[in-house]
Amino acid sequence: MNQNAGSLSENAHLADNPIRFKVLVVDQPGPHLDDLMAVLGEVGYNVDAASDSEATYRKLRSSVRPVDLLIIDPESLPGVDGLRFLKVLKKDECCTDTQLIVTIRGLLDERFVDVRGELAIRASFNKVRPLEELLCLVTAILPPQGHNLRTSRRFPVKFLVHYAVGTNRQVFYASNLGLGGIFVCNSQPDPVGTLAQLAFTLPGNTVPLKAEAKVVRVVQHVSEVEPLHYQTFPPGNGLVFVEMRAEHRGLLKEFCDQEETRIFRMPAMLTNGPMAEKQVR
Repeated sequence: MNQNAGSLSENAHLADNPIRFKVLVVDQPGPHLDDLMAVLGEVGYNVDAASDSEATYRKLRSSVRPVDLLIIDPESLPGVDGLRFLKVLKKDECCTDTQLIVTIRGLLDERFVDVRGELAIRASFNKVRPLEELLCLVTAILPPQGHNLRTSRRFPVKFLVHYAVGTNRQVFYASNLGLGGIFVCNSQPDPVGTLAQLAFTLPGNTVPLKAEAKVVRVVQHVSEVEPLHYQTFPPGNGLVFVEMRAEHRGLLKEFCDQEETRIFRMPAMLTNGPMAEKQVR
């Protein structure tokens, strides 16, 4: 996060008035744009969209407060060289502190390599990848509501978790995982403070991990919601790991480090050139 965004977070926390960071998404109309707008809005960002250079520039200039993050597909701007357009934007006072995520479908234009720092490009994201991974990038750059209450990043996952509370044993799917905790999908979530015994096997591994975990978050089922909302914010429990054997925590850290590299290696890709993009899929 840049110094401006960091100071905004601190001020929001001190004033007990969380900031709704402003995000502008620039892409052609379609499912990707619609889904991204919906998810970012649900998380709590002040989100807007544009589909051409004139609308993009107008919305950046007319925003009540500067846009904190610009998520842009440079190839989606009709009749405009995306890189030149971004260079012009960054010279404008309204974009001085705006950070960028460049979205692509295919190979990254190698001209972006040399201007990563100049344009404040924080990451590049291939749109063939799951939307949850783009959300990981956004929340890492701009923690929702101005501050991040998690001590470690969470990564999107989908595997079965054996979940036991007392003598009641069930099997649920996990939807995200981090070194500090896990989210378990459950249509009838347990209340905050519940202690559960968990057992699960990480993707690519054969050793079942065991942990005691405590419920710290409850997401209730909401009727009549869009499928995207249900998939991104399913009912269930957010838990923090209370106790885990050292060797199991080591395997968990190894998995999280791999996911960190896989999802957040995009900034490094901008340094290494477009050939690294071929390794993404």
